Amino acid sequence: MNIMAIEPKLYVIIGIITTVIAQISLKRAGGEQSFVIAWYIWLILSAVFYAMSFVSYYFSLKHFDISTVQPIMMISIVALITVYGFISGESFSYYKIMGITVSLLSIYLIFKS
Repeated sequence: MNIMAIEPKLYVIIGIITTVIAQISLKRAGGEQSFVIAWYIWLILSAVFYAMSFVSYYFSLKHFDISTVQPIMMISIVALITVYGFISGESFSYYKIMGITVSLLSIYLIFKS
């Protein structure tokens, strides 16, 4: 499969998903005892997904303006990580709910411009 044949918007989505997985893997590594097998596995997974994210971000920038791609990716990542935190039992407040709502609205507005 030719990587250039992928729909350009998919690069942004792949970048978001791989960054979120990398962040979650890094968080999981932090919960393990250092220098044991599970810790290494989580760190390696995180590094692999960060590398995939970097490549996806590169291809995203070939098709879209940085002023569009960067905010959409960062806001999406923050929103998804916050949702993961809620699912994993971290505290969740009205401020976080409002933050996610504002971030989703900003993604919509940036995408429409």
